[in-house]
This record gives sequence, C-alpha cells and structure tokens, in this order.
Amino acid sequence: MSRFTRDQIHRLRKRHHGYIVMLMCELAFLILLPLCDIWPPLLSVLLISLTVVLVRLIGRYSLLPRHQALVLNLGLLAIALEVTWQLSLRWLYPLGHWLTLPHVLIWLLFFFLTTLRMIQSLIREPFVTLAVVMGAAQGYLLIGVAGGVLLTATYELHPLAFDPAVLNASLHSNLTERWGDAGSVLQFAPVLMAASFNLLTTVGSGVMNSGDVTSQVVVTAITVSGQLYVAILIALILGRFHQR
Repeated sequence: MSRFTRDQIHRLRKRHHGYIVMLMCELAFLILLPLCDIWPPLLSVLLISLTVVLVRLIGRYSLLPRHQALVLNLGLLAIALEVTWQLSLRWLYPLGHWLTLPHVLIWLLFFFLTTLRMIQSLIREPFVTLAVVMGAAQGYLLIGVAGGVLLTATYELHPLAFDPAVLNASLHSNLTERWGDAGSVLQFAPVLMAASFNLLTTVGSGVMNSGDVTSQVVVTAITVSGQLYVAILIALILGRFHQR
C-alpha cells in the first residue's frame, strides 16, 4: 500500500517540474552571457528574471513553508537594489559606488538562503529521481551566479584584485566613453560572471590577480562553496539511492 496520498504525489510532480524549469532558466542564463557582452544591461535583466522565477517556484512548490516571506522580501529588495545600482552607476556614480556593498550583501544573502532551502528541500525528497538530480544541479549553478555578483562588486570596490591585461578594457572602450566610470564595471560584468563558473568548477580563471589578498579570498570562497555543495549532493544521492 502506498504511503503517499494523491495530493502528495501531485505536489511531488509539481515540485519536480519546478526543479526542471529552474535548471532550464539557469542554462538559458549561461547561453545568453555572450549577448550580455554585446549589451551589458541584459545581464541585469537576466538576473532579475532568474530571481522572479526562483521566488515564484519557492512560493508554490517548496517543502519548507517557513521563511517564505523572508525569501520573497529579500528577492524583491535585491531586484530593487539591482535596478537602483545600475541607474546610479550611470547617472550618479558616487551613489552607485556607495550602494555596491549593500547591493552585493543583499544578493549574497538571498542566494545563500535560497541555496540552503534548496538543500533542505532535496534532503526531504523521498527518492532520488532524474528531476531531483536536476534540482541539485540548478542549486550548483545558482552558486555560480552568486559568485558572479560577488566578482562584479569586488571589481567595483577593489579593481586591483583583477588583472587588467586579461580583462582587456580596450575591447569595449565605447562603454567607458558613454557611461564614464560606470562603463568599466558594466563592460566586465558578463566576463566576471563567466569567470565565476570557471572558479566554481575549480578550472580557475586568469582574470584574478594572484598577488592580491582580496582576490585570493574571493576565489577561495567561490571554489569552496562549490565543493561543499558537491559533497552535500553526493551524500544526498548515496543516502537516498537505496530507497529508490
């Protein structure tokens, strides 16, 4: 006799569908990164869209009813700060520079809480299925997105952490001419986002200045976060596989 009710099975299928949708959105995010290199504001549009999808899926399918309001409020605050930060960098640079720290802190807190809830939700899954594995993969990619936000903020606050020769600012000097000091931050944001995924997979990235302490701390934070998540994922699969 099945220990699951029809309603529980329906919610299970909906939740697994949410895992797949989120993974597809993050893969689309990665695929569209080269277009962000042509038009940098697209990166913020993609980041906001990803946040909206994530908050919506958590609100509808999460196994953890607690703190859903906190996730929603953090998501909305992160979106508001992203828009304000982008506009301030272009039109009122001192304000945009000052907003960089609260902007990145809110984003990191949102991604941390979201990833933590994803891990807790995956642990509560009764079986390891293909959809569950895809849900675990999307949590891993979410760490890469958070790392990209961290790298972008680090460049704005401490550009010495990066190798200017590798970033090659001359490729997009037109942005600097049009938007002043904000141009360099915007033009490198897609490159730094891609570099975050390289660091996440321990491949490494040449954009970081190996002689800078801040650079090493950021690289270690992204790399260790990815490795810890993979370790938790392996423990989840090994612990649940026999129940399949």
